[in-house]
Amino acid sequence: MKIASEVKIGILAAVTLAVLIIGYKYLKGSNVFDKSKIYYTTFSNVQMLDASAPVLTRGIKVGSVIKVALDPKNPDQVIVTMDVKSDIKLPQSARAVLVSTGLLGGKAIDLWFDHHCTEDCIPNRGTIPSEVKSMLSNMLPKDELEDYVQLLGKSLGNVFDTLSGPYSHSQVAHIVNNLDATLRHLEQLSNQLNTLISLSSKNINQSLQNIDQLTTALAKNSNSIGASLNNIESITKQLKDADAGKLVGNANQAVGTLNTTIAEGKKTLGELNNVLNQVQNGNGSLTKLIKDPSLYNNLDRTSKNLDLLLQDLRLNPKRYIHVSVFGGKGEKYEKITNDPADAGK
Repeated sequence: MKIASEVKIGILAAVTLAVLIIGYKYLKGSNVFDKSKIYYTTFSNVQMLDASAPVLTRGIKVGSVIKVALDPKNPDQVIVTMDVKSDIKLPQSARAVLVSTGLLGGKAIDLWFDHHCTEDCIPNRGTIPSEVKSMLSNMLPKDELEDYVQLLGKSLGNVFDTLSGPYSHSQVAHIVNNLDATLRHLEQLSNQLNTLISLSSKNINQSLQNIDQLTTALAKNSNSIGASLNNIESITKQLKDADAGKLVGNANQAVGTLNTTIAEGKKTLGELNNVLNQVQNGNGSLTKLIKDPSLYNNLDRTSKNLDLLLQDLRLNPKRYIHVSVFGGKGEKYEKITNDPADAGK
């Protein structure tokens, strides 16, 4: 039997619709394959209770809220529709309590009952009495809250007993004095800070003026700075485009020449050192010239005689030069008294 394409499309659409409905119900917190009952409850304010909020009992999720809406007959009431598992049999004394699930404000319905009923149970689509529980009472059971209150009262009583003791007044006075001294120190510190700020204000203003002048100068010389940066960029480009191998070769050649010069300098210094050693050891004419005092004495004597000769030539030219214009004899030299030439004899 051949199935028409239209039938196949219809079956596929039906299956898809069923899957969508089942998935939607599952996301809403209910399972279409589980048997369940519908219950109603009313509140004057649900405090932002949403559909799909859990329905709990003893901390166990037994259902979910499927609808939250205003009562069409009484706008002051809100009807909450709940889907609860069918194995939960609620007695007539059961209550639906609106509770907080956390500090961020999540809400849930908590079913309170003390036994499972066998007769006279709340029927399917029946109404459960409601109650609202505060966040503090939800977080702390009544017994624990009373214990905490008693412990807090006992602690406060101990504090007041301590304050009413024989040394309490002196201790309180000591604390007050310390607090007063601390406040005075804070006041002195604030005064010192004000003084420091007032003294530094002039320097701060001067620094700000200098910064303003600097920025103004930079703005005025922006063209020059740009030209300098362009020059630097040009130089770096030239260095980049230069033949690095040639530069390295020239540098190596210069280093080789420098090494040769250094070697020759060392050789010359060695020879000079050798000559100095010979002079120091008394070898050669230079040693005699340096160390023999007779040369110095002869030179000194020669210098004095030359000085005397020049003085005698200046004072007694006739002793050395005879001039005759007409062929006659020159004048006879007559020795003068106190002749400086005689002083060296």
